[in-house]
Amino acid sequence: MSVATAIVEHRRLSVLMSVKQPGDGRISDEILLRVLRADGCAIDYDMLRADLYWLQQQGCLRIEKLPTGVVGEEVWVAVLTPIGVRVCDGLQHINGIARTMAK
Repeated sequence: MSVATAIVEHRRLSVLMSVKQPGDGRISDEILLRVLRADGCAIDYDMLRADLYWLQQQGCLRIEKLPTGVVGEEVWVAVLTPIGVRVCDGLQHINGIARTMAK
């Protein structure tokens, strides 16, 4: 495995784990970006949204797009799915996401 691949897989797992942290399994892209950067992930909005879209395609989360009041802008809210919870808990593996240890 290349270092670049390991970084992407770890970042995607970090996204899922961060979405899981709030009790309701929902978090906006703005807050998620701040949390990931604080945890040491080198990430920008484009990269985050690409990861969110990819994770949605894998069934790990759902994206709710909400208007901001500014034309052409929207807030993405990531909502964790049961598959995403299982990946976070180490009960399911999806290629392209780092593995966690089962509890």
